[in-house]
Formats: sequence, C-alpha cells, structure tokens
Amino acid sequence: MIDARYRRHDTWRMMQIPAYRTAIAEPSASTGAGLRKRFEEAFEADLSLTATGRTAAWIQGFDVLPPGVAEHEWPLEYAPGLPVEDTAVVDGLPVTHRARTLVDLAAGLPRLEAVAAADQFLRGGIDARSLAAALEKVHGNRLRRANAALLAADPRAESPMESWTRCLIRDAGLPAPTPQLRVRTADGRSAFLDLGWDAWKVGIEHDGMDAHTGTEAELHDRHRHHALHGLGWEVMTLNAADVMEHPRKWLTELRELLLSRGWDPDLSDLHDIGARIEALTQAMHR
Repeated sequence: MIDARYRRHDTWRMMQIPAYRTAIAEPSASTGAGLRKRFEEAFEADLSLTATGRTAAWIQGFDVLPPGVAEHEWPLEYAPGLPVEDTAVVDGLPVTHRARTLVDLAAGLPRLEAVAAADQFLRGGIDARSLAAALEKVHGNRLRRANAALLAADPRAESPMESWTRCLIRDAGLPAPTPQLRVRTADGRSAFLDLGWDAWKVGIEHDGMDAHTGTEAELHDRHRHHALHGLGWEVMTLNAADVMEHPRKWLTELRELLLSRGWDPDLSDLHDIGARIEALTQAMHR
C-alpha cells in the first residue's frame, strides 16, 4: 500500500526523491469497528499476534493514519511471533514497543507522514537507548529512511499540518523555520506563530485547524496578525489544500518573501532550491 521506492529527478541530480504521502485508491472494506477493537478480536483468535505499524501507534495513542482516513477504514497491521524484547503491552494488547513502532513508521511511511509521526512520538517522549537499539536492527534503505525522518523531526510541532509544512520547507532547501515561534507584542503579551523566522520577521499560520476555527477565534487571529504586522512581521496563511495539493505556489512565494526580507543565499543555492521545489511538487502528485 505504501510506495517506498525512491526515484531520481533529472534536474535534481544526486538527490533521491521519496514518496511524500500514502496513495489510497479507495478505503478498505470496513466492518465499522476501530483499529483497537479489530486487533483485539484478531488477538483473541491468535495469541501469537502483535500489533505493528500504524495499528500499534493507534493503540499507543498516536494518530498516524493517512490524512483524511478514518480508523475504521484502515487495515490492521500485525505480525506473529515477534521477539519479546520488541514488544510491550498496552491496555492488555501486545504491540511493538514505542521505540520499535517509531522506527518502523520512520522507515516505512511516506516522507511527510513519517516526519509527522516522528514529531508526535518525540513530543510524547521516547527513551533514547531504546530508540538507538531499535535503529541497530534496521539496515540499508530502511535505515536511511528512518534516519532521514528522525533528523527532520521536531517535538515542538503541534499538528501534522505544521509537520508537513516544515518538512516541505526544509526539503525545498529553504531556511529552517522555528516551530511555535514566540513573539513579544507591543503590550508585552506573547504571540505564537506555527512556524517562523525571527531573523527576517516572517511567519506561517495554518488556517482551518481546530485551534483556529469559529468566529471568535478568527477575530482573535486577525487582531494578532494586525499586531504582528505593526511590529514589522509578514505572516503567510496556508490551508490544507495549499500544503498538500499546491506546494509549488506557496513555496515559491515563501522564497520570494524571505528574499525580500533580507535572506541572502548564493545564486547556486537559489538554483538548487528551484529544482527542489519542482521535484518535490512532482513527487507530491505521484
């Protein structure tokens, strides 16, 4: 179901382009039951099974399902006879332990979903020794993909949308933004940008997230953006369609905005960024 192949783009030489998100032709046949209930039934029928992958993450309290997919639509992921040292028990159900689950997701999920999953797990807390031990058991392309996702992860992200946006910005070769950037307003209060660059006073906010819905919240956001603008900040607002469907447009606009605010990269870097934006845009639509 997940295309883990990496392809080469003609104009982005020496760079391997991953699948960026899960391609879903149609939802899985569903009984209406959630992942936990369906795995519980499978485990009762075969006590050798251990939940793995997204199913293990779900049971552990992490939502790493593909965007727009409900848990009753997603197929169970499990394996028989896993080593005891790779497993844990959560609410009476055997699952791969947290570090093993993280490594499996980082190595196996498409790029954006792997980074968002790693952000969640790091924010939830992970034992460094267990993570190192889990990484020792993977090799080759799986190890490379796991390391790439973990290196791109940041526990400060507060939503998958922030994770996906930050990942695309960095993969495009643009300067790394700070998640949940704190800005002091004129009245001494703090405003937090989903992503931001303090050096150039550029921020990104995500529209349509739970924390930003409703008339009162929208009014608050407008006042906050007005206050930030008064302090010299420029704030881009992105929605889910921008991030997931039209990355070329906003990444190009972001590049131009950063340049206008004083970012001064080499011309060779700018050429590389243009090629990267084109390559990841094509990868997003495979």
